[in-house]
Amino acid sequence: MKLSKQSLILATIVPLIFGVIILLNFKTAIDILDQLGGSTHLIYDQLIIIGIFAFLALSVYWCVMMYLISLLQENLLRLDSNLDKAADIGAKHLSESKSLLNQVISILKRYESSQ
Repeated sequence: MKLSKQSLILATIVPLIFGVIILLNFKTAIDILDQLGGSTHLIYDQLIIIGIFAFLALSVYWCVMMYLISLLQENLLRLDSNLDKAADIGAKHLSESKSLLNQVISILKRYESSQ
């Protein structure tokens, strides 16, 4: 199944938008917990940094995966065209070798009949 360029772009952007929404909800949740005090208040800054870096890491990973999928699709198309060319060349060689073998057989038959 070949994905169009538009669907690849959509498959890249939509999860990133969901990631931003999740990051904002995470920030809202730790803001609420920060106001209550407790252990969340002590590590609030670290939680913000962890959330941002987790989002950035997953974004880079997802974009690289989508890029690799697009490269694989391009390579498959190129491979298909090259295989078609190779099959055509192979069929041509087979037909030529068949005609050469027929010529050799006819020469051998003439040689045997002359003896």
